[in-house]
Amino acid sequence: MKPNISLEEFQEFNKKMYKVVDDRNYSNTDLASYVLRHVTQVLKAVRKVKYDNIGYHLCMAFSWSSAIANRFHIDLAKEIWKRFPGICPYCSGAPCVCKERSKERQLLTEKSNGIQPASLLAWQKMFAGIYPGNTIQGSAMHLAEEIGELNETVRNYLATHNKDWFDKIIEELVDVVSNLFGVANCLSFDLGAQSAYYFKHGCPKCHQNPCNCGYVSVDQPT
Repeated sequence: MKPNISLEEFQEFNKKMYKVVDDRNYSNTDLASYVLRHVTQVLKAVRKVKYDNIGYHLCMAFSWSSAIANRFHIDLAKEIWKRFPGICPYCSGAPCVCKERSKERQLLTEKSNGIQPASLLAWQKMFAGIYPGNTIQGSAMHLAEEIGELNETVRNYLATHNKDWFDKIIEELVDVVSNLFGVANCLSFDLGAQSAYYFKHGCPKCHQNPCNCGYVSVDQPT
């Protein structure tokens, strides 16, 4: 994987590497639980101010988020740009000048600031430009909030098969990914370059592409 990979390319890379094994071994809620597992390790690292392994967990949470997008046939780049077209979706600012968030998210389908980012690093820089005042503690807590909401939304959709809940899956997944970028920005951590490092030999567990291990080896808590 090249360090300057695009979001579209990373999602396709994830699909080719994991789709078969994911479809055979994991339910929709299983995929969400794997994101949650790595996000909890991110929270633990922030709480203890021990960042040695936080990059790994950010990359794995990002990979499992891509797996959810592939499972539900969601184009992450398209949906993130629709929500965050270079500006804050609440105040239209870049940087954000919100004092309070509106009760309902405003989708800015006719307005954008610049051109859609062409690489993971460019996406990360876009979010840094929109939210330069983010703190690591605030970003990590917001990430935890969003992964909880994603889990609930996936369960509600599976129970109802209602389109409104499917649309909420897209919204919450976008929020999870945007906050992964947010945490990475607070740590000056290049999510794209580090993902390329961890996946340079394919699956980081079995070092094959496509994955042949089913990612069944559970990461030990740090």
